[in-house]
Amino acid sequence: MKLYGVLTSPYVRHARVALAESNLEWQFEQVTLDSISKSPTLRVPFLTDGSLTLSDSSVIVRYAREQSGQSYLATVADHELFALATSVLDTAVNVYLMNIGDSADLADVPTGASAIGFNPKTYFERQQERIAVGMHELERCQLSFSQPYTDGAIRLACLLDWATYRGTIDLSGKDNLCRFLTEIRTWPPFADTAPDL
Repeated sequence: MKLYGVLTSPYVRHARVALAESNLEWQFEQVTLDSISKSPTLRVPFLTDGSLTLSDSSVIVRYAREQSGQSYLATVADHELFALATSVLDTAVNVYLMNIGDSADLADVPTGASAIGFNPKTYFERQQERIAVGMHELERCQLSFSQPYTDGAIRLACLLDWATYRGTIDLSGKDNLCRFLTEIRTWPPFADTAPDL
């Protein structure tokens, strides 16, 4: 079993945590321009196990859990936490990759010719709003501050730690999330998968 990815990816990190907890035989391979062509989506993470190829972090985590007899998103509440954290993470990564300081940088970008009249400035501002609203909801969640951590909690931790080292989300005033992140950073499977920046 081989997991391909980059160490700074929060999606890859969740897969690495799940595989580390699984006690399965696996190896990590830093993706290259040559190996990315093995991914059906040309994205990371992806996992190969014999003739099986999995191309999404949530499927990889589920596969690792099932192969090792562990539960995966066993409750609706945990699945909702996972989905909410993933939604915020997807949006935050999208905004990060846009490499835009603020919406003023987009003031002179022409709007698109799509049926809805796509406007990059409006799109960027909407993504920022989605992150803010999502973070507010995550702050309100009842979180566990000790192990065992569920996959919803691990996905949230991957989001928060990535947002911290990329400087993409301000955690000021988010006491619940800050406490959660402080605690999970001491958990060996999470600490051992931290990117070495």
